[in-house]
Amino acid sequence: MKRIQPHYFLIALLVLIVVAGVAIYSFRTLSLLKQGEPIEPPTDTEENDLFELWFTSADLFDVSIDRNVTRIIFGNDQKKVSLLDRDRKLLWEKSFPAYPLQTKISACGNYLAVGTEGGGLFFMSFDSQSWWQQELSDPVYLVELSANGKWVLIGRGAPEQETHYLELFNQDEIKHWSIPTGPLQKIYLSGEQLNRGKIFYSYQQDDTMVTAAASLTGEILWEIEDAALMAVSRTEDRLALVNENELMVYSAQGALLWRRALPAEFKTSTVLFNPQNNNLLVYGSDNRVDENLYCFNATGKIIWQKKIAEGALVSFTADGGQIITCSWRYYKEDFSQVVLYDESGTELSCWELGMRVERLLVAANRRYIVLVGEDGYIDVVDLEKTPAHEKETKEAAAPFYSSVLTRLQPDQTAITLFFFSDTGFVPVSRLISRTKTPLHAVIEELIRGPSRESCLLRMIPKEAAIEVLFNSESGQLYLELSPELAGISSSAQAKGVLNSFRYTVGCFPEVREIYLTVNQKPVELFGDGMVLEQPLKPYRWRDPLFIPVHIGERYYLVPREARDMQIEQRDLEGMLQVEVRLCRTLYFVPGDLTLLEATGNKDKVTINLNRSLCMLFPENGSTEEQLQAAMILDALYLTAVENSDCHRIEILVDGESWSPPQGYPLLSRTFLKPYYINPEF
Repeated sequence: MKRIQPHYFLIALLVLIVVAGVAIYSFRTLSLLKQGEPIEPPTDTEENDLFELWFTSADLFDVSIDRNVTRIIFGNDQKKVSLLDRDRKLLWEKSFPAYPLQTKISACGNYLAVGTEGGGLFFMSFDSQSWWQQELSDPVYLVELSANGKWVLIGRGAPEQETHYLELFNQDEIKHWSIPTGPLQKIYLSGEQLNRGKIFYSYQQDDTMVTAAASLTGEILWEIEDAALMAVSRTEDRLALVNENELMVYSAQGALLWRRALPAEFKTSTVLFNPQNNNLLVYGSDNRVDENLYCFNATGKIIWQKKIAEGALVSFTADGGQIITCSWRYYKEDFSQVVLYDESGTELSCWELGMRVERLLVAANRRYIVLVGEDGYIDVVDLEKTPAHEKETKEAAAPFYSSVLTRLQPDQTAITLFFFSDTGFVPVSRLISRTKTPLHAVIEELIRGPSRESCLLRMIPKEAAIEVLFNSESGQLYLELSPELAGISSSAQAKGVLNSFRYTVGCFPEVREIYLTVNQKPVELFGDGMVLEQPLKPYRWRDPLFIPVHIGERYYLVPREARDMQIEQRDLEGMLQVEVRLCRTLYFVPGDLTLLEATGNKDKVTINLNRSLCMLFPENGSTEEQLQAAMILDALYLTAVENSDCHRIEILVDGESWSPPQGYPLLSRTFLKPYYINPEF
């Protein structure tokens, strides 16, 4: 009898362990799916601090994320659609009768749509309260959802057919219209209101591309031949089109704004608008050109151009401040290189990822991006935890924004000071001792200057001396200046000093006139010879809008007069319309935020906004997201208070009261003067 060697027992034991492990894993996975519990992704925190990969072992047709990257939806070649949260935990997985070619989630994160190769169109709400499906005759190969899920736009048609269809459904399954087209290349759905929204699309007509626009009612507004739609700006007022080697930018009304020629071998593959402005990034896939990445400003002038890796994925970060590229071709097998550039095209940092990235998704949350690799790898990258970011040891010294104060503690007194910035004068509220006279305090604090973290500039030299005398009966304020202050050499600084006095003292209604003296004599020439007409008048704001302004690492609310902004309609609704439009230019404000109505009576002002406002208030929002929402509300509140006789402001969403999640300010507030803007802490 032949003796069995001991190593065979070891081999058999290892095989049994592997089989048992597979069986336990399969049983656990099936039980989790049945119970609807999340599948935890594998983790390996020793290599880096990035979120690790969630592996589906399948090819993905489409991947979509919501505005704040709280949910990720994708369909794969196993005829399944999966929904993940930001941590890549499986929320649910559903099987479909045909390949899910399109899987979309609305920007608000509450609605989902799926288009299949078999002609199925499926619509559902995240909470499963709403669900419907349409069986159409052709494959549904393009799907777009409006920001709040009110509309579903699809492109359908068989590949071998010349006639395809662009169709619009509403949230209640009603098909509003169908437009026959050629094979569709790109569709874009803008806005929610039937009388304001637009649709942009491009399709193949014989041997040429056509880009067109239609209203939500189905009326075709304009068409442009020999041009393919490449990008729509975040505020949806500009479109980028390409015709062979020509780049064109049009307004949403179809008017040509500018056009530029590109190199003959360029082969444009990516065009992107900066989400913070109208700068345009253009990337070409052909490696034969010397430079394949161009940056144009809003008027079409080339700001810079450079060569980056072939076959790269390119995007702006959500705030538009940086450019991120990712490529695995000609780099390393099964590795991708991520490179971060600033707005001038200067490389800031680069790092490696252990995956071959095929898709790059960027939403409105500037902290996260989503990378999709081969075989279903999905990675949510926290840009604040990348190796590149870890090298930055300097933390932001000032908060993102300081909310307006309407009440102080009993032992507190505050004053408002105006300091200078590149955008003009900025108000800052500062706490002072109650023992000081406010008029004396404001002059002392103007001399002391702005805080170091404020990114603001002083106008009055710190060595200056100013004595204050106020006649309360006449309202005359006398400022006795030291000779060196009255004789400063810069004319720009001299004007700045005068405006600093006028703006700051203008916060005191009891002051009617300002006199500047040296050696108790009126100043006739100020600065380097500027004739000074006295008395100076304190500056009182008329018809002000309160505009969020980005300065350094933070935001301030800054008053601007309607006349300086050439606003014609200066009633309450007209002023708030402009306020909303200006807020929409900020990357974190939904581009389709709309003022539906503004009314005021003796008790309160009511501001009715569309449902896009809710996207400013994501569940479990970060401190920065809470401050973003607070700033927009403060801008609306102050503009309403200063342009009406009311102190109570209420904001409605689609005509109804709505309560933001915990941690956010309320949509109703009472403002009693004085209030304190941009308070220092």
